[in-house]
Amino acid sequence: MQGNGFKIFAVSAFILLSVYYLFPTFQAYLNQKDLESMDEAAREQYEAEHYVSLQSTREKALKLGLDLQGGMHVTLEVGVDALIGELAEGRRDEIFDAALANAREEAKTSRSSFVDLFMEALEAQQPGTRLSRYFRNTAQGVSARSENDEVKTYLDAEAGEALTRAVEIIRQRVDRFGVSEPSIQVQGNSRIIVELPGVDDPERVRELLKGTARLEFHLMADPAELQNAALRVVQHYAGEGLPDADSTASDSTEVAAIETDVAADSTADSTVTDVESLFADSSEDGQDGNRFSEIFLLYPAEGLPVFGQVAESDTAEVNRYLHAPAVLAMIPPGVELLYEARSEIESEEGEPIYRLLGVRERAEMTGDVLTDARPDFDPITNEPSVTLNMNSEGASRWSQITGANVGKNVAIVLDNVVFTWPNIRERIPGGRTSIDGVTRLEAEDIVTVLKSGALPAPVQIIEERTVGPSLGAKSIRAGTLSVIAGMALVIVFMIFYYRTAGLVADLALLLNILFIFGILAAFGAVLTLPGIAGIVLTIGMAVDANVLIFERIREEMGTGKTLKASIDGGYAKALSAIADANITTFFVGVILYSFGVGPIQGFAVTLMAGILSSLFTAIVVTRVVFDWFVSDRKRSVAFG
Repeated sequence: MQGNGFKIFAVSAFILLSVYYLFPTFQAYLNQKDLESMDEAAREQYEAEHYVSLQSTREKALKLGLDLQGGMHVTLEVGVDALIGELAEGRRDEIFDAALANAREEAKTSRSSFVDLFMEALEAQQPGTRLSRYFRNTAQGVSARSENDEVKTYLDAEAGEALTRAVEIIRQRVDRFGVSEPSIQVQGNSRIIVELPGVDDPERVRELLKGTARLEFHLMADPAELQNAALRVVQHYAGEGLPDADSTASDSTEVAAIETDVAADSTADSTVTDVESLFADSSEDGQDGNRFSEIFLLYPAEGLPVFGQVAESDTAEVNRYLHAPAVLAMIPPGVELLYEARSEIESEEGEPIYRLLGVRERAEMTGDVLTDARPDFDPITNEPSVTLNMNSEGASRWSQITGANVGKNVAIVLDNVVFTWPNIRERIPGGRTSIDGVTRLEAEDIVTVLKSGALPAPVQIIEERTVGPSLGAKSIRAGTLSVIAGMALVIVFMIFYYRTAGLVADLALLLNILFIFGILAAFGAVLTLPGIAGIVLTIGMAVDANVLIFERIREEMGTGKTLKASIDGGYAKALSAIADANITTFFVGVILYSFGVGPIQGFAVTLMAGILSSLFTAIVVTRVVFDWFVSDRKRSVAFG
């Protein structure tokens, strides 16, 4: 054993390090078993009390891929069409809009870039059209005199930059969300593939991925005008006709009377009376069954910029009614209708009902003025909120807006949803405000999207696959069974064929598996189903090295050399063949990892870890054991 001190130290160190890095995985497994044995109330209490330690253990544990622990596979498409529309900067006309619509239809079946499809559609709509008619950017050298090729280069660059920026922002959002080892890849000209292992809240992830993070501050519509407009819309669909311009005063009186009736009839549990009951006389005249009056609810209060209320399941249908040309003409000029982010009341069936608010179309400020956003808690109510800090320009503008509109409401809008619409009580200097009325998770998500930045173009989820935890558990069982079966066959064969030396090779094989998992845990790599296939392959490759060594030793023993000399000669002669085979395979693994995606990378990771581990166990571990055998001449080793 002389001269093996460093080898023994290295083997011992690797064993201890592997156990150290794999201990959190074992601990996380035990924690999960304990949580599963608890009832729901006890589990929630335990998770709340030990949140930090449980989260720390999960983060340090061996990470499993999408196919083993479940999660989401999402395909996103960057809206290059919307980006092109924005780049036109108000120069759009009917020809432009028609070409854009045709390009959208063509993009559904074509693999060409959207810029190419748009140019073809524009040329078909009006041959010879100059792109500089719609696109100008002096900073990029695009002017009214630019040729179509120059403008196309500009549009291609903008589309490519939008895709790159979208990938960066989505990656930041996912990282802030806390998903371990997500996979984010670009596919084609406008698509992004996102794989999120272990996600258990798909709806929250959807909102996080597709939110554009466009924060805007809007003044709100005049409450009286808004409620008059709501009444006119209801009367329109109830078949009562439209009031003329001279009936505005009577409208106002009628709205007030309706609101008084609704307020008087409202119950303490905030059950809302629908509009149909307000027009019983219309029903008697044959208008019973008016669909709009069934799904749209007038708001039973005065002085608030609320257009009406809609049940969650009816929002899409109400939107279709409200976008009819005749109805759009009834909405006050310069006003758009947006839903609140949260529901404060429910229907009798328990369905959330959202308020439809009227806000001015022109944004007074945007999120560009923000310097910081962070989740916070109200010091009085302890309710979650989001604190926003602005730069000097934003602080000055915010002070002017609040000072000039005391007593009015201002809407803080994120991605076309009103998160809060406080009443301005006084001028607010200092450039600080907050978004209230959110849950803790909502506050964290808002901060995530705001800090990550606004997407340069909207994204849509065009494909989504969810792998359930049960399917992942089946994959784990199948993978574990394959590893155990492979090991068992190899162990039995090695003992049967090589006797004592086979036992030594089997010991090295077990340590090899321990080292592979230790390497994966230490470097935070992800174990996937193809990765398990790589481990099974490594089992065969590991004993292959031992077979080469044992055969060379048998050849040396056949020449009459002593056991010690035969072992020395066998290792020396087999080393070059083992190194050549494993090094070339390792380089293949590097190539697979560099150019592959998803499952291919998972296979490459375990393959490379297995090669390094098998080289160490085959050359170092087995040699230490054989040197221990021959150190005492009374011991003998059988090589078959």
